[in-house]
Amino acid sequence: MKKRPLVILDDYFVKDGQLSELLESSNGIDIAWVSKGDYFEIPSDNPFIKRLLSTHTTLRRWTRTSAIQVTYSTWLYNIHLAIIAAVGARLLSGLTAAPLIYSLGTLVTICLCVVLSYHTLFFVSLNYRPAWFEHTVVYFSPFAWAAIWLLVCIGDRETSTVAVVDMDGPFRGLLDRRVGPLALLLMHIFVWYMRRTVIGITVFERKVRASAFENWSHRMYSVLAALAIVFVWRIYPYLATFWDGHVSDMERKPPRELADERSQIGVLRLIAAMLASGGTHAIWYSFISYAYHMVVWKEYLREGLAVWVVDDSVMCTKLH
Repeated sequence: MKKRPLVILDDYFVKDGQLSELLESSNGIDIAWVSKGDYFEIPSDNPFIKRLLSTHTTLRRWTRTSAIQVTYSTWLYNIHLAIIAAVGARLLSGLTAAPLIYSLGTLVTICLCVVLSYHTLFFVSLNYRPAWFEHTVVYFSPFAWAAIWLLVCIGDRETSTVAVVDMDGPFRGLLDRRVGPLALLLMHIFVWYMRRTVIGITVFERKVRASAFENWSHRMYSVLAALAIVFVWRIYPYLATFWDGHVSDMERKPPRELADERSQIGVLRLIAAMLASGGTHAIWYSFISYAYHMVVWKEYLREGLAVWVVDDSVMCTKLH
């Protein structure tokens, strides 16, 4: 487990392991600190701070950077709501294209369901249920990336199989073409870029607790997420037979034959989707949090302090 550094507030940073040496140099000075669990808070006018500055060159003053907002601003709140609405309308357009038993089982619909549920959970957890946010970012994000990259690499039009009955729905043509794979990808990247700080901090806190094996397992999990989505798509005809037997009755074909009739996904395109989605998330997971050394929350995902080190520069940012 990676050790967190020790922070002495207001303005100074001491690496983990140096505290005992610094305490020995205090020569009986009464240190009025407050233990916060992962760090110690000492008033900047305390004699201990002055003694440290005069006797230790290892104590480095950090740079105070501008505060970063990890919660939603009003305009971002509304934009993310609009993104959720657009994806929802695109999904509804596909569902009304054929009887539900057919349209629900297309690869496009399955991918859109994953993307819509992810953005909804991301929005709700960061705004109203902070305890859900880490699981959303760490465990659900690979599936959202996989769903979007499957649509980009394979296309958002599915021929043969399930859309055997064409229906004119109220949303057909309104958003089904305009909110295509590229638009979904750009919207997803936009949300991740705008919330990159809170995502990076969340990933850092998870990596601090996880073992090396768990971290590498998560990278493999990210790459294989696309396969899980394709697997659900392939077995849908078998699952649909339990839907009052409609597939067998309407098509007069066994589930295996219906599954074989589906447009096959090219192996190279599937591999490309796996590498793009898994690689994207693994890169974010590996490097978005590399410089963080400690995060202290006064209120989780609402107010806190982040410390990171790049080369010899120590920086501290207030999170709100």
